[in-house]
This record gives sequence, C-alpha cells and structure tokens, in this order.
Amino acid sequence: MLRSAVSPVAHRAVAPQMLFGSNAGRSFISAVRKCNVPKFPSFGRGNQGGINGCDGGGGDGGSSEATPSEDEPEESNPLVQAWKTYETLLDEKPLLMKALTSFTGFALGDMLAQKFIQKTDPFDWLRLLRLSSFGFLIHGTSSHYFYGFLDGKIPGTSAKVVFSKVFIDQVLWNPIFGIMFFGYVAATELKGLGYVIDKTKNELFTQVTGSWKVWPIAHAINFRFIPSSQRVLYINTIQIGYNCFLSMISNR
Repeated sequence: MLRSAVSPVAHRAVAPQMLFGSNAGRSFISAVRKCNVPKFPSFGRGNQGGINGCDGGGGDGGSSEATPSEDEPEESNPLVQAWKTYETLLDEKPLLMKALTSFTGFALGDMLAQKFIQKTDPFDWLRLLRLSSFGFLIHGTSSHYFYGFLDGKIPGTSAKVVFSKVFIDQVLWNPIFGIMFFGYVAATELKGLGYVIDKTKNELFTQVTGSWKVWPIAHAINFRFIPSSQRVLYINTIQIGYNCFLSMISNR
C-alpha cells in the first residue's frame, strides 16, 4: 500500500527533470546564461548604468551623463560682481565710499528735479555742482561718523533701541543737517554771509517738517534691518527722491 501511494508522487517529480533534459530545457538554460548579471553600484565610483536586460535590451550600455563638478566656477553676474566690489571697497575705504555714495545720491536728486520736476532750461550745472559736492564733502562724511557713533552708543535692534535712534535722528540731527545743508549751498552761491543766514532761517523749518513726513518710517526700517556699514547707501537710495525736494527749496 505504501508503494502504491508513493509511486504516483515519485512519477510526477520526474517531470521537471525530463523538461530540463529536453531540447526546450537546454534552450531555456542557454538563454539564461546569455543574460547579463546585474551588478550592484560601487559606492564612491558612481553608478555605471542600471540593470541590463538580456542581450543588452532595455539598458543604456552602462553610460551615464557627466555631472558638473562643484569646484567649477559659476557664471559671473555683473551685478553680483559689482555689489561684491562695492562691499569690499566699503570695508577697505568706508569714508571715501560713503562720500561717493552721497555724491551720487545728491547728483541724481538734483538732475531729476531740474529735468523732470522744474524742467530748468538751460540746465544749471553750477547748481548740480553745489548739491553733489555737498553730498561728497558734508553728507557722506558726517553720516559716516554720526551713524557710527549712534550704533556704538545704542547697539541692538529692539523696538526701544530703534525708537531711540529715530527720535535722536529726527529731533536732534535733522535740524543740524538742515543748517549744514542750507549754509553750504548758500555759501557756495557767493552772495555774502547775510544771504546764508537768511536762506537758512527761511528754509530750515520747511526742511525739518518735510523730513518728518519721510524719515521716521524710513529710519525705523534702517535701524531695524540695515547693517551699520550700509546705512549711508540705504539713506541715499531713499534720499534720491528727498533730494529733489531739497534741491527745489534750496534754489527757490
């Protein structure tokens, strides 16, 4: 009985052996041998392609695109390079660079005022010289020392610190700046000391109250977010429009 029960099972187990012993089995084994055995990627050398299919089908032949090296220099941007150069010079020669920055800001403000607001004809080049030279000789240098002193005495960016700096700038420094501005511009017109005093007295209040409409908010941003070394650049960026106002009231 045991022989009769085991015999069919043994008979059926022979079938796979018969398959691999046949021509079809040999063909199957030959086809398997032709398949490329997949290789795992070697770390540190890069992946040499994916898993190749049989007879090379479905693979990319082990080729891979070259990845750019991290050491390769990026494409230079002129604006980025100019900004880096400006920052470098600002660190090396802060007083000169701030003076040149103010020179540019006051020159642009006066040109805009003459060409597009007052439409001065002919263009007053001496007026442009007076305004731009004030920016170079007075505004840039005095701002460098004043804001450096302010940041040194009241460090930080808290709300209390920012409010204190804005208050000092607008209540104390603002009228001092106005006296320097009108005194310098009037003096360079060579009309005498009396003219300088009258011009300063007549225009100072207009300048101070006009500043209160612009600079409290601008300086709140300045003292909260702008680095100390770049304050003069930020101020002159805002002041291009404000300089149009100064140019007009100083020459009316």
